[in-house]
Amino acid sequence: MAQDVVALEQLKTFSGLIHRQPLFINDELDVAGYHISFFDLNGEKLNDDSAVPDFVQHLPEIILGINHNPNALLSIPNSWQQALLALPKISASLTLDGDVLPSHHNGAIKFARRVNVSANGHDHQTLLIDLALENLQQLNDSDIRSWRQHHEILCAINVNDAEQYHQCKMHRLDLLEGIFFTKPDQNAKQPLHPSTQTLMSLLVRLQEEDVETEDLTDIINQDISLSYKLLRLINSAFFGLPKKVESTKQAILMLGLNKIKTWASLLCLSGMDDKPNELRNVAMFRGRMCELLAKYYKGHSDMFFTVGLLSVLDAMLDNSLADIIESLPLTAELKTALIDKQGPAGRALADTLNYEQADWETISSSPIPKEILVRTYLESIQWAKQLTIQLQD
Repeated sequence: MAQDVVALEQLKTFSGLIHRQPLFINDELDVAGYHISFFDLNGEKLNDDSAVPDFVQHLPEIILGINHNPNALLSIPNSWQQALLALPKISASLTLDGDVLPSHHNGAIKFARRVNVSANGHDHQTLLIDLALENLQQLNDSDIRSWRQHHEILCAINVNDAEQYHQCKMHRLDLLEGIFFTKPDQNAKQPLHPSTQTLMSLLVRLQEEDVETEDLTDIINQDISLSYKLLRLINSAFFGLPKKVESTKQAILMLGLNKIKTWASLLCLSGMDDKPNELRNVAMFRGRMCELLAKYYKGHSDMFFTVGLLSVLDAMLDNSLADIIESLPLTAELKTALIDKQGPAGRALADTLNYEQADWETISSSPIPKEILVRTYLESIQWAKQLTIQLQD
């Protein structure tokens, strides 16, 4: 925990934008590491002679502090790369995305190049195939074979929809990066698994507006697994309560109806195990970032958290969010926020999604200063990591 806090505080000293995306192993959709990129406040690539921030010498430890995984692909200026390569010891597994590489370097660091960048005689372990520039449908097997002769890992980036994802699977690319996993996949649409149906039924009941303490206690206690997980989470170090909570009703009386409904809803989403774990991390991240933005939009933090949390349901259930939300007993305010991104909570969700998707142009029109958004983004990533650790114990 202490390492996470130090890492976060060091990153907060950066005067630009920071973005992180998971790198998925193609077949399993497990996370092999994260791609971390640094930009100026306009979302532009930093100049290769940019001044090296003090935190760069601690970047390997910072990566371990903010990520679920010690592997990282870094898109940083050449000046930062030189500083990293001079470090005597690297505690994380780093791959550098750059086209000016030294002849001598720390053997723990690997290199990546993009398709349109010359190899310059260097050994690049990873080839980055940018789907914003390359059309996979026009590639043939000979292209893939040629790339494989020179690179150990083929990594597709900007894989942003289900069609591109299926193309990557067909070409057997090794790693995938993009927002495809946060989008519904119409090709995967199929009847809900019975366990998912049960959890969705619980989720629906948890959203009932006029539920009372006794009713909520009964709803949660009807699912033994949910009540057990809820009590275990509330009694964990994550909450740090002064005394042990012995029952669901006691938890409701101590934390309040809205808080318990929110945490129980989160645990319902965590139980839907037919999607990548990273999607649940996204749900937690979105919920937290919306919650933190509530004070700037002068809204109720619990409601903002719920908006962020439920925003992943389209990807969870491979259906349109509008169709899913229609069946939930949500307030008009919640529905408007989720579907239209309107109202204070809707604007917070729009900020969260735009930052998550690195839509820097749209972010510029937000009433929230970018400096606040990047700090909120980093705090939400760290919070989601800490919560995930508690849920896995």
